[in-house]
Amino acid sequence: MRPCSAALTAYLAVNDSVVIADLYTFALATGEVLRYSGGTAALTIPAAGFPSGSINAGSARSFALGPGFGRSKVTTKIGIEPTELDIEIHAGAGDLIGAIPFAEAVRVGLFDGASVELDRFFAPPQAGGSGGLDTSLGCLLWFYGRVAECEVGRSKIQIKVKSLMNLLAIQQMPRRLYQASCGHAFGNAMCGYDRALGKNAAGVSTGIGAQAITALAGSNQAQIVTSFTPSPATAYDEGTITAVSGANNGASRTVSGLVAGIAYLLKPFLSPVSVGDSFQLLPGCDHTTGTCDAVLQNLARFGGFPYIPPPEAAA
Repeated sequence: MRPCSAALTAYLAVNDSVVIADLYTFALATGEVLRYSGGTAALTIPAAGFPSGSINAGSARSFALGPGFGRSKVTTKIGIEPTELDIEIHAGAGDLIGAIPFAEAVRVGLFDGASVELDRFFAPPQAGGSGGLDTSLGCLLWFYGRVAECEVGRSKIQIKVKSLMNLLAIQQMPRRLYQASCGHAFGNAMCGYDRALGKNAAGVSTGIGAQAITALAGSNQAQIVTSFTPSPATAYDEGTITAVSGANNGASRTVSGLVAGIAYLLKPFLSPVSVGDSFQLLPGCDHTTGTCDAVLQNLARFGGFPYIPPPEAAA
């Protein structure tokens, strides 16, 4: 059974004539959500048109008429075999995501790990063959998964999406390994460090927490110029920067380094950055004992094993 709206269930029970179009939703790991119509026109679907299991549920959603889309068939099997969806995108020079060409956004990794939802839109046939489509019937949730592979060619973009069941096959077992560096995700329950308040797992303030910064002249999508100078200088390397105003509001990026007041981003923002845009900066961690002890004062929660002898010396 595939979830759909009550109106669509009632219509399909008594009608066999319908207009169908694919709707594509890409929820990027960086916070942006992109929606495209695979039909011949842009569509706005009311909130009631999405089933409760859809990532679009809760509000009316607009699907832009973007690049050309093609896809493989979606199969349904009894059992636990994970399914896959191959999406083929034909994007031209004028197909942009924010201010970045579609192919370039895929090439720099902005689609890596993105959640993808494929909905099938249904509408009654148009009376007389003209007029706008009736969107009241809503959509059928056809496929949901995560981007596994991307390939950008000269004429097309190929994206392989695997169902969430595939996550069971890529779990690391055993979950924790003996290694010199810390295996905890910085700021998670095992680490215990509060990145926002700047406190270690014991609740002691370190002074290294969230910082509000403002974009100055010279800022662009790949770097944010600011007057902030951290101490120590590497405290916000591998940290997180989140836009709280401007065209990129709500989007987050990883900071590869903060040098001389310039935060260099691992991946660029999709939309242009204007002088005066506000951002929140969170600290990062290189997962070494030196940083955990001297900078973050959180050595009691260090999750690595730096004193394990190398295999050549192990008895």
